[in-house]
Amino acid sequence: MKRSRRLAPGAQRALDAALIVWTVTWLWMGIAVATEVRGIADLSDTAGAVGRAVMGLGETIRGLPLIGDQAAAPAEELDRAGRDAVASAQSARASARRVGVLLGISIALIPTLPLLAIYLPARYAAAHERRALRRAVDSGRSDALDELLARRALVHLPYRRLRRVSDDPVADVRRGRHSALADAELEWFGVPTRGGR
Repeated sequence: MKRSRRLAPGAQRALDAALIVWTVTWLWMGIAVATEVRGIADLSDTAGAVGRAVMGLGETIRGLPLIGDQAAAPAEELDRAGRDAVASAQSARASARRVGVLLGISIALIPTLPLLAIYLPARYAAAHERRALRRAVDSGRSDALDELLARRALVHLPYRRLRRVSDDPVADVRRGRHSALADAELEWFGVPTRGGR
């Protein structure tokens, strides 16, 4: 029979706390990186301002009455260069914002999602099992329930823990002495032994 890997309640709480710290740390790192990378988008504002200034210079040259048509070609070149600089700045800003978001999400989720996908279903199953055991105990301990719990203890509990409860746990189950092993199984799950026998 395959032996299940269960943690004692104290170890389970410590693992839960470690997982919360791990997840929060990576989420914080993802947000921090996203904020920093998106801050790079602000640099594109400078390039956009320079582009607008170049466009303004072209307009100024075009409007000078003494120079006339001789400045039309250079003014058009300045205007085109300014428009290109503004367009590039807007594109760079949008790209930096997208990269910031994607990088932040990646940093936050890549280390946490696989771990949560493995851990949470097992954690949910253990909590569901604990609730079922608590309901069974609350409805009243019986010989049949104690026998079931004692047999589960033989399969689930570490041997050193079984030896603390009984010198020969298998013989105890065969002879119908289930109470101590049943209590040990409930204790391992963190279920109070109300109505203990």
